[in-house]
Amino acid sequence: MPAGSPPTPDFLPSLGEILRYFSGAARLMGGQSDGLHRLDLSADGFWRSFAALLVALPPSILSWIEFERIERAGGEAGTALDYLAHATADATAWLVPILIMMSVARHIGFTRKIVPFVVALNWGGALMAWIFSPFFLLVLVIGSSDGTQALGLVVAALSIVLTVRLVSHSTQSDLPLSIAIVTMMVIVALMSYAAVSDLFGIRIA
Repeated sequence: MPAGSPPTPDFLPSLGEILRYFSGAARLMGGQSDGLHRLDLSADGFWRSFAALLVALPPSILSWIEFERIERAGGEAGTALDYLAHATADATAWLVPILIMMSVARHIGFTRKIVPFVVALNWGGALMAWIFSPFFLLVLVIGSSDGTQALGLVVAALSIVLTVRLVSHSTQSDLPLSIAIVTMMVIVALMSYAAVSDLFGIRIA
């Protein structure tokens, strides 16, 4: 963990900073390691990168609404408890893999890579939430069909591929290690959703 204090209430970056971080994450996904230069890798930048969860909140809420109205096949908007469950599962799936990597970084020679990994992963995650938000809007408008389900699989596969590229180019790690890290992230995400579903007694995935 980098030196420095946790974020203060004004830790949310400006719109210009967010767009710069997004462009850096996009370049990393595109295979250009110089995207790191557009990210803030200082101690403050590390902590401020967790503001990405707030930046990703609007498209996340859209995905929750889509699930409640379409995936449940009930046409209802869902209750406050439903949305609390979605928020808990998403936050857990986002943060737990980061905590796991921070806890094992020293043992796998990842100590110097953990800051760019976390910062790039946070802003890359927020960027992908916005990039893929039109898919959820489309399903809300036209409903679920074989076509949208196939498109959903493409979106899921693409998000995994982009995350592997993001991890690889932000940490200068080889492909097998990057795939292993992202596989761990996917497994943890699935376990998070299952655990939260059991905790709340609500299907959320």
